[in-house]
Amino acid sequence: MTPLMMTIVLLVAGFYVGWNIGANDAANCIGTMVGARVLSFRKAALLMGVFVILGGVLQGHHVMKTVGSGIIITSEDQTQATPEKPAPVRLHDHFPDGRLPDIAILVALISAGLFVTLATFTKVPVSTSQAIVGGVTGVGLGIVGLDADYFRVSVLMKIVSAWVISPALCAVLAFALYRLLGNVARQMNPLIWSRTLSVLVIVAAAYVSFSLGANDVGNAIGPLLSKYPTHGPWLALMGGVAMATGALTFGQRVTDTVGKNITPLDLGGAFAAQLSAGVGVHLFSLLGIPVSTSQAIVGAVIGVGLTKGAQAVSGKKISMIVAGWVFSPVLAALYAYLTYQGILTLLN
Repeated sequence: MTPLMMTIVLLVAGFYVGWNIGANDAANCIGTMVGARVLSFRKAALLMGVFVILGGVLQGHHVMKTVGSGIIITSEDQTQATPEKPAPVRLHDHFPDGRLPDIAILVALISAGLFVTLATFTKVPVSTSQAIVGGVTGVGLGIVGLDADYFRVSVLMKIVSAWVISPALCAVLAFALYRLLGNVARQMNPLIWSRTLSVLVIVAAAYVSFSLGANDVGNAIGPLLSKYPTHGPWLALMGGVAMATGALTFGQRVTDTVGKNITPLDLGGAFAAQLSAGVGVHLFSLLGIPVSTSQAIVGAVIGVGLTKGAQAVSGKKISMIVAGWVFSPVLAALYAYLTYQGILTLLN
């Protein structure tokens, strides 16, 4: 395959992953707003698209660097070797160009995209962050095997820890915020409070969308940054446009799951869930950690539901969502590993 053709294929694969993220994660940004009937899905998706692009272009570089070059050690300048822990001695054998091979990048992107597509069809809000991290880890295993010297294990542990902390943090924030809103509501005119909340819900949705762009654009095109390190802003723009396109064309299926099927949401609940998820995701984005907006918003919606008692939360729906979170990175890594090994066997 010519270099130009490979470039086109990789960009299309990156756009495909971004489209998938937008389709699946539209629910995270606008699901509660649509569920509370503040805006129609089409208007909400347009709002999301604008702010996803802004978030990706302005702040997407933090997570892009982590996904693109912070998981697998591919060159000497990434090792930070010390006398006690020297750099891997066979870096050049595995990564002669000092980066992931083109086929590895392609396989990682396709692996993540396929599993998110499957989840979107089944209306499950999975973690796209987990899917792409699983895909990158899988191709890494396909290249170097189980040699931990080639992986930034501390970074992987930090990412996995954030996947656990993020939904719990957002649940606590949403629980506290919704209780606070209830106290404020009792002291205000109901009509004025309802109109105020409608505006706040739209503002919160825009903020979550910005946070999604800042975090998940890195998941969509982070692997491409390994090949095109000087084109980060343009890659971020492409990722943001891809996510906006996914939200507009195929985002309604998962939106219904988050906005309507976990727990009934009023305006206060929609605002509390969206703002809490936005704060949680934005925080981890600034730290360069790819977290799941799906986990954040689901955790926040659960937090709102728990203010009404555990019976207000659909245990069956939560179990299905959590199962998707567990299987998504594992299956993406396994698929990426087997696919990369299969391609190598065919080429050799």
